[in-house]
Amino acid sequence: AEVAERLAASPGCKAYGALSLAVQYFTEPEILFRVPRMVFYPKPGVDSAVVRLSVRAQPAVTVSDETVFFKVIRAAFGKRRKTLLNALTGSILDLDRESCLEALKNAGIDPGRRGETLSLTEFAVLTESILEANA
Repeated sequence: AEVAERLAASPGCKAYGALSLAVQYFTEPEILFRVPRMVFYPKPGVDSAVVRLSVRAQPAVTVSDETVFFKVIRAAFGKRRKTLLNALTGSILDLDRESCLEALKNAGIDPGRRGETLSLTEFAVLTESILEANA
């Protein structure tokens, strides 16, 4: 059930993370129902859930470079307790502090926010801003 919650989590939820964003980029996840552990043999230590993943005809947001988009997401969640500015600076994106600050400003995102507060759309806007800053 914990993984099901991660798949369908919203920004700000404890379960929200890179997995949530990747799944929601390509699909519309929906938790259909929970399955109690006592219906399995041998009984596992956790309850389960059935999740429907409806594949989207188009990704949820438009980005010009999916590779960079997912790098931005991984960087933002790689250091979950850090602000976006600190998480993105020197990450796998290889951006310096000034470039990160400029990209966040141009995307209209407060550099003091944390990755778990950004929506899929905000990550897309941030990705495009980073791409423009490095063009």
